[in-house]
Amino acid sequence: MSRLGKSNTNTNTNTNTNTIVSPQAGVSPGVRYNTQEFPKLLVRDEFPAALPSSATGKQEEDYGAAQAAVNSVLFRRHWDAELQASVYLNEFIVQNPTWFEDLAKAITELHDRLHEQKGEQLRSVLGMSDEREPRFVEIIDQHEAEGVLKYFLGMLMVDSSSAPATYKLMRLGRRIGEVVVMCLKDHFREPRPSQVCPAILPMVDPPITPSFPAGHALQSHLIALLIKASGRPFVQPSLLFRLSERIAENRIVAGLHYELDNQAGVTAAEMVFERLTALDDTKKNPRCPLFRALLDEAKQEGEREHEASHAQ
Repeated sequence: MSRLGKSNTNTNTNTNTNTIVSPQAGVSPGVRYNTQEFPKLLVRDEFPAALPSSATGKQEEDYGAAQAAVNSVLFRRHWDAELQASVYLNEFIVQNPTWFEDLAKAITELHDRLHEQKGEQLRSVLGMSDEREPRFVEIIDQHEAEGVLKYFLGMLMVDSSSAPATYKLMRLGRRIGEVVVMCLKDHFREPRPSQVCPAILPMVDPPITPSFPAGHALQSHLIALLIKASGRPFVQPSLLFRLSERIAENRIVAGLHYELDNQAGVTAAEMVFERLTALDDTKKNPRCPLFRALLDEAKQEGEREHEASHAQ
């Protein structure tokens, strides 16, 4: 017999950091214990228990009503934001069938310039290594995508429960940006600076991806554009872009990217944003209606917070 059978208990540890319910909302998502005894509390002859062949007409009617009520339940509109972002990624790709060709063409000139100025670009990476010590902790913290998001979330003081639409906007910026940049990287296949210049010793092992364009630059700039478009109440909106610039620049300091990698990432991010917010051929309806609905909801969140702050 398994341990579950012996103890009659299984431990369900909630480790989901993307949950809508948070400790701030007064609910602590810790450990809960699910026993095998609870199913025994189901009422016999009532949904979802099987109806007996001798069930009365009233019992069958009640059973059908209960089943209809269950089938009317929908999962919450805002679920795991990182995974739900795939819905908006799919819309972006379907509604913008030439996105890859357009973006690759737009940054080809920057890639050509990188080859023409390779020596200058490498010297710039070496020169910026002087900043490694004062930025050390910051660079390490931002190395992974979650670290980058943490800086934006901390700046805005939002999470998945306080501003779910805004939070999801940031997640879809990360998800769409990741797919876009990986496709472009594969197209250009530019080696990392340390691959061609042994004098550059990166602070961390470079990701096993090509260098051009820079993913941190593309994703962080796209997230900043989305936050600005959502109209969050913010004293200095320009600081959103100073943060995205800092995140991208840190990758050069770390010895992982060229300056032109970052420029290409910013250019691509702006083109992605333009396509997400564009109108269709009729010039009346959004090209990406699901995205537009989410953006409008995020704007409403910002308006409510703005009104609440002035009402105090």
